[in-house]
Amino acid sequence: MNKKEAKETAAYRVRLFRAAANFQKPERIPHLSAAVTWKIFDAGESLPKALTDFSVMEKCQRHFLDSYKVDALMDIGIRNQFTITEAFGSPGYYYYNSESVGIHDHAFCTVDTLEEYLAEPEKYVWERVMPEKFGPDWDKKELAVWKKTFRAYMDYTRFIIHMSSVQKEYGIPSMAPNNPMKGAIQFGIEELEANILGIKQLSVAMRRNPDKIEDFCRRWDEEHIEPLVEKIKTLKGPDYKYCFDASMMMLAQNILNPKQFERYYWPSLSKLLHAYEDKGCNVRVFTEGEIGRYAEYFKDFKKGTLSFHLEGDDPFEFREKLPNVAIIGGMTTDMLSKATPEVCVEYAKKLCDELGREGGFIFSENKMLSFRNDATGENMAAVCEFLNGYEL
Repeated sequence: MNKKEAKETAAYRVRLFRAAANFQKPERIPHLSAAVTWKIFDAGESLPKALTDFSVMEKCQRHFLDSYKVDALMDIGIRNQFTITEAFGSPGYYYYNSESVGIHDHAFCTVDTLEEYLAEPEKYVWERVMPEKFGPDWDKKELAVWKKTFRAYMDYTRFIIHMSSVQKEYGIPSMAPNNPMKGAIQFGIEELEANILGIKQLSVAMRRNPDKIEDFCRRWDEEHIEPLVEKIKTLKGPDYKYCFDASMMMLAQNILNPKQFERYYWPSLSKLLHAYEDKGCNVRVFTEGEIGRYAEYFKDFKKGTLSFHLEGDDPFEFREKLPNVAIIGGMTTDMLSKATPEVCVEYAKKLCDELGREGGFIFSENKMLSFRNDATGENMAAVCEFLNGYEL
């Protein structure tokens, strides 16, 4: 399509997402694709090659968009920066092989040094985090290695910008204003799990040192979330250039019990979500794992505020628990990989009819499609064809 057509298509797709998220009957159910590294396998390329050659990754992205008419993308091929770590000669904690991309559970702090980290984060990162991540001699590498790494970083940055233009070329709108180039929403409890303490150490610390964990979350969120809340208060309202007004990911809730969720997560999360609610904005929340057991915390938000991208929760049960929250997801990787095209389409129709006929539903996969056998191309094509032609 030409530039004018692409721009009009993107605007049309934004309207579909906005209508669904705001519980207005859309012309059809929009499809937010959660395909990630599955696109590489589907294009007939190898994982190691695509992750280290931007031209191959772009080829895979284009193959996907040419083959499957989706309305938006969770991933445009920019999530894994292996070219940078490989240029540096130290792998860090991300890894890949011929079949998967993974991340090792890792810890950059101990509970006893959290105060030290908060007091002088730059100093702590330089003296403790970097040696832990890249080895004790990370700062003794030759100048040529640093230059090579910087060039790799700049190439990666240019690739992000380029893939954004590829996305526009296909009429694919941007998800939300916050993106990898501008930073992302990260709460203190998520930072503790993802980077600072890791899953194992955080799980132990919440039981042995709950006050220290609470203090860290409070101080982290005061520095990183409170300014965002104040910025949201200055917004005029929704930004209709995007499908949503913000995107965020929740993962730490899976290792918390309800009391811990109330203590470490909810104080800042509620402030942020209510700030968006007050401005009539909609937030897409990718809930890795499950979120349904915390349904009571979200039951009083106005319709049109929250769109939960479900992974482990049953979408029909979730609708019963939270009729005020839009649902993203529904299609299981188990079905996409093992069922027939007819069965997949039948289930897609059930999702659309029962969850989206009056708005409040956006079709997607319930997992990030990452492995070779997460879906078949035949099933994906059948579902996409159905969604594009099914009028409610």
